Amino acid sequence: MASDWRDKKLYPLLGILLLSIFLYFNLGSNPITFPILWQSHMGFVSANSTHFIIVNPRAPLENQSTFYINGWNSYWLMQESVWAGPSRSRVSKMLKKGAEMGLTVCRTWAFNDGVGPNALQISPGVFNERVFRGLDYVIVEARKRGIRLILSLVNNLSNFGGKAQYVRWAQEAGHNVSSSTDSFFSHPMIKDYYKAYVK
Repeated sequence: MASDWRDKKLYPLLGILLLSIFLYFNLGSNPITFPILWQSHMGFVSANSTHFIIVNPRAPLENQSTFYINGWNSYWLMQESVWAGPSRSRVSKMLKKGAEMGLTVCRTWAFNDGVGPNALQISPGVFNERVFRGLDYVIVEARKRGIRLILSLVNNLSNFGGKAQYVRWAQEAGHNVSSSTDSFFSHPMIKDYYKAYVK
C-alpha cells in the first residue's frame, strides 16, 4: 500500500518540484551555472618554427601535433550573448555552422570599453559582470564545438571604445595626454590601464 502511494503520488511530486527548482535557477534573473566537467582538454596553439602546433605540456616539442588554422571573423558574438534568448541562439548557431563547415578558429571581440549599456569595461578596472557572462557563454559554446577563439582585446577605431576611449579616460583623470590615439602606445598611465584590463 505504501509502495503504491509512493509510485502514484510522491515520485511525480518530487519530479515536479525538481523541475520547478531547475527552471527557477536557470531561467531567473540570476541563473546558476555549473562547470562542464566532461569536455576534453583543448591545448593552446603555439608556434614551432614555421608551423602552428597544439601544445601538450606532457609531450616533447618535436612530438606536438601540427595545427592548421581555418577560420572566420564574427566580432559580434559577445554583444549578442549578453542577453539570454534569440541573440544567444544566434551565437550558438553561428559556432555550430562554423564547426559543421570544418572551421577551427573564430576571431571575436572580448572588449567594449565605456560605450553604451553593454560595455564590458565601464571605466578603467571597472567591469560589467553581465557582459562577462556573455563572453563566458561564447567561450563555452566555442569549446563545445572544438573551435578555438582569437579574442581581440582592443581595436584601432573608436567603435566599442578602442584606443580612443583609453585616451579619454586618461584625459578625464587629469593626465596630460595628447588627443592622438597613438598615446595608447606611449603614455604610461594608458599602458597601465590596458595591462590591468588584460590581467
